[in-house]
Amino acid sequence: MADAEKSSNSKYRVALASSDGESVNIHYGKCNLFYIYAIDDDVGYDLIEKRSVTSVCQDGSHVKSAMEESVKQFLDCKYVVASRIGPGAAQALTSEGIISMELPGSIDDAILKVWKYNRVQGLFD
Repeated sequence: MADAEKSSNSKYRVALASSDGESVNIHYGKCNLFYIYAIDDDVGYDLIEKRSVTSVCQDGSHVKSAMEESVKQFLDCKYVVASRIGPGAAQALTSEGIISMELPGSIDDAILKVWKYNRVQGLFD
């Protein structure tokens, strides 16, 4: 039983907001392209998809229904990472069980931070 739980906890997907595929450099609500990575905590990570989405930020505000639709595009992801994530988006992601993180910088560094966070969280499961 513990191995099955470990397996499901150690393999997951992360969506990263990036304009160039090199760095996390876009606000969640303004991003229209997310890089989706599959992570296996024991093996490594691979880019599996570039996912086009409709940005939901409109001059600093958003429509609740649009935000809910935006979040549905990430239901296969455990984490969503952006340079900035507003409180409305963070709450909408959390309500679907998705962990949001503000980690501006290189994609490699962001994935390393997510990996470390996930490993620590696994200690409490």
